[in-house]
Amino acid sequence: MYKRVLFTGLLLSNAALAQETVISGKDFLSGAGDAKLAEIARQAAAQGKTVQITAPKYWQDKVAAKVRAGAEDARVQTSEGFLENVVVKVVAAKSETAKPAAAPAEPVAAAEPAADEKVVAEKAAAEKAKKAAAAKAAAEKAAADKAAADQAAAEQAAAEKAAAEKAAAERAAAERAAAEKAAADKVAAEKAAAAKAAADKAAAEKAAADAVAAKRQNMEKNLNEGRPAAGTLQVTQLLKDDVVYTDGAIRGVVRRVGTRPALYWLEGDLNLDRIELLPNGTGRYNVVADIHETANPTLRTHTSGHVVANVPAPNSTERTSLQTQYAEGRDVTESLHPADLKAGDVVYTGQGAALVVRRAGVGLLRFWLDGDLNLGQPGLQKQGGNVYKVLSDTIK
Repeated sequence: MYKRVLFTGLLLSNAALAQETVISGKDFLSGAGDAKLAEIARQAAAQGKTVQITAPKYWQDKVAAKVRAGAEDARVQTSEGFLENVVVKVVAAKSETAKPAAAPAEPVAAAEPAADEKVVAEKAAAEKAKKAAAAKAAAEKAAADKAAADQAAAEQAAAEKAAAEKAAAERAAAERAAAEKAAADKVAAEKAAAAKAAADKAAAEKAAADAVAAKRQNMEKNLNEGRPAAGTLQVTQLLKDDVVYTDGAIRGVVRRVGTRPALYWLEGDLNLDRIELLPNGTGRYNVVADIHETANPTLRTHTSGHVVANVPAPNSTERTSLQTQYAEGRDVTESLHPADLKAGDVVYTGQGAALVVRRAGVGLLRFWLDGDLNLGQPGLQKQGGNVYKVLSDTIK
């Protein structure tokens, strides 16, 4: 009976000695478990015991440092754990492992006196106590086994939960990283597209500016002896005897100043069909009257195909318009037929009428055209909206 009691006490002592302390990963990382680790270290050092640590490999050095911060001479033993927590046990050193106590010597049986009731009662009581101790030990072992099984099941459930949470966190992190990458790629693509659009726009603007500069330089070379233009003019500053030259959107004005011509750039919107402008070749217009600002300027009439021209009646609108544009406002009294046209004549068509300008020496003669003129025949060359130059003497 004494052997059984001693063995049971030894089991209880070792169970108490190896009791675990679990510190969650959150408390460990935040420092909330530092005091507990220090206290365990001090107790183990005082008892000459070993502090056994179970933790993830990447935490082991940090746990050992916290333990030794509590007791520098504490013995530390580490093992790898797979849960993000710290399990601490205080265990006996290998050299101090308790050895089983020697069984007490069996007393030499003395010669029993004759059995009597007292001896029977004592034996019965001893047997009963022995059975009770055995039952108690069995119950305690069963309870310990159940507690260990419950703890193992709880640890397994906690491990599975932690693994599921970790997998979910990793999946969420991967999805977040993918979304962030997609957003970054989209921003990068939009930025690249914007940069390309800006570069294309800048290149187009530069090309347009270069084209304008080239056209202006060409005009300066041909009209101003290569000198820069003298300045700018507005449309309402155009005067009689100015000459307007056009090259696309570029418009220059040559004005005689003193004994030499000067080139100006024309700014503003000028309708080249105004009656104040007399077409005189491709891209060239003589200003026959000062141009004034008006909301509805009088425009030349355009004609194509055939023109059936008659001498307009005196004081008619068409007669006045053609004489103003092409005869310096003077009255034209003579007429000729299409067959009378000569090479070098210039025909200005209007609405049911046409004016012919012919150079005679240093002067100009003007006639009304009387008859049907085919404007598409080879002997005529169109030079403007309603301007035709006669190239031969065989006009029909």
